[in-house]
Amino acid sequence: MDRAYNLSSVTSMEDKWTAIVSGGQAKLQAAIQCGGLSAVKSRVIINILEQVHARYGVYSLEHLHSETDEDAIMRELLSFKGVGPKTASCVLLFCLGRHSFAVDTHVWRITGLLRWRPREASRDETHLHLDARIPDEEKYGLHVLLVTHGKRCAECKAGGRDEGKCPLRREFKKKAKKTDEEGEDDEKAKKEEETSVKVEDIEEV
Repeated sequence: MDRAYNLSSVTSMEDKWTAIVSGGQAKLQAAIQCGGLSAVKSRVIINILEQVHARYGVYSLEHLHSETDEDAIMRELLSFKGVGPKTASCVLLFCLGRHSFAVDTHVWRITGLLRWRPREASRDETHLHLDARIPDEEKYGLHVLLVTHGKRCAECKAGGRDEGKCPLRREFKKKAKKTDEEGEDDEKAKKEEETSVKVEDIEEV
C-alpha cells in the first residue's frame, strides 16, 4: 500500500474511521503528508466521513457493493461535497470493481497528446467522452498503463518535451499521419468521382 495512505500510525483501534475523525485534521494531515496536498486532502477526507456518518449513522459505504446500477452509484458518490468525477470513477473502478474510466491529470494529458479527446475538453468532459468510447474490458488496464506511463516517461510527464524518443508518441504519430494520408486519398478519390460523374452527364446530354 502507498505509504501516504497507510493510516496505521493514526490509530490501532478497530474502528479506524472513528479514530481518524476524533483525531482531527492535524493528525491525519501528518499521517498522509508524504503524498502531497495533505492539508487539502485531510480536510476533505474528514468532511466526507462526517457526511457519510450524518447520512447513514456509520462510517461506511459498504451498501454500494450490492448496488447494481453503476449510474446510481456514481450519482450517490457525487452527492458528497468534495467528491468529483475522478474520485467517484476511481471508487467504482478500484474499490467496487466496476467498469469506469477514471481520468486523472496523467490520463487527461496523454489522451490529449494522442488526440483521443477533443483538444479543449476538460478532465470531466474527457471522462464522459472516453468512458463512453473505451470498451469496458479495457478500462482498468488502460487507466493503469496511462498513469504509469505519465509518471515515468520523461517526455509525457508534466512539463516534458517531445524529443522523439517516447515509443508511445512515435507510434501514434505514425498512425495519425497514416490516417491523415488516407483521408487525403479519400478526398482526392471523391473529387475524381464527382468530376467523372459530371463528364458522363455532359456526354449523355
